[in-house]
Amino acid sequence: MKEAFKPYLVSYRHDGSEWNAEIMATSFADARDRLGKLALGRVEGVSVAKVPAAFGIFGAVAIAVRNAVAR
Repeated sequence: MKEAFKPYLVSYRHDGSEWNAEIMATSFADARDRLGKLALGRVEGVSVAKVPAAFGIFGAVAIAVRNAVAR
């Protein structure tokens, strides 16, 4: 069974300010579990664009080309 993912908002404090982020999860409990695993994550870089899934393979090719040129 494929469950629908929804955006859940999470908040955190850093340098005296409160910040918010979005986590895609299937339920509140799933979002809480995913948030707990963020400490094991890593920063990949700066987001420069969001490519809709509707672009399919064309979006993936465009991103691969951009990454190859950037290196």
